[in-house]
Amino acid sequence: MENIKRMISAPNLLNICIDSSKNGECGGRIWYLYKNWPVPFSNTVDLIKKMDGFFDTLNYPEASTVSRTFYMEEKSLKPEEKKEAVAQMAVQELLEKKGDEATFIIYVKYRQNATWQGEVIWADKKKKKCFRSALELLKMIDSALDHGKIDTEG
Repeated sequence: MENIKRMISAPNLLNICIDSSKNGECGGRIWYLYKNWPVPFSNTVDLIKKMDGFFDTLNYPEASTVSRTFYMEEKSLKPEEKKEAVAQMAVQELLEKKGDEATFIIYVKYRQNATWQGEVIWADKKKKKCFRSALELLKMIDSALDHGKIDTEG
């Protein structure tokens, strides 16, 4: 129970509403406390990019490495130009959002080794699992969508 309370009080809590899934790709909406409207995503790469962008905006959890790209990008805002994020909705309101196919509450605790570590709750089945990488998180979501259960094998 304590883990759930800690997760719910996290500033970077995300509600991933999966509205469609086909051939291993899913689309839907991302809800977080700092907007009154959802951020749509059209596939898993789009989902990962938007989640990572959200973490970068909050600078929480702080990334332990800088992502490599083929093109150097300049940071748009200097640290002193960033504004404090202000919650636009209550946690309970965030948790009430539901996807047409599935809903996942995600708390990323760390961004280490160029990936994420954290906890995911499959809200529809009230099952919680820890993940050690973004790939492992995607595999859990995919298995829930494909088989109706989160794979418990490591």
